[in-house]
Amino acid sequence: MTLLAEIAVIVAAAIAVGVCLAMIPRSGHWRIGRAMVMQPSPPDRLARLEQLINASQMSASQAHAYLRPLLADVVASRLAARGQALGRMSEEDSRRLLGEELWELVRPDRPFPEDRWSRGVSPQQLASMLDVLERL
Repeated sequence: MTLLAEIAVIVAAAIAVGVCLAMIPRSGHWRIGRAMVMQPSPPDRLARLEQLINASQMSASQAHAYLRPLLADVVASRLAARGQALGRMSEEDSRRLLGEELWELVRPDRPFPEDRWSRGVSPQQLASMLDVLERL
């Protein structure tokens, strides 16, 4: 290969790299020629759920106000599918079925946390509660 051919290959490679770099998204869009292709964003409901979970990890009051009603609805639905209801079960049976963490969060007589800024639900606690819900 001649020197001129080698220079031509290097220049062509540099142009190709420049074109590729120009296509990298800077604001959530892919630029392909004149067309703009939107990157998919999570559905609104999923985004709200993610925000709710993040907030519930930060404080006990957030977990009580937002995560608790959501999980209580899921518990009620899962129990209804089994012909049961949390309000008709003894506390002992409910604790055994739901586990201590989930029961403490969704129990009907749960008071609002005294220390509103205490730690909320940890990711490990939430994972444990979700495991229980999946088994119901």
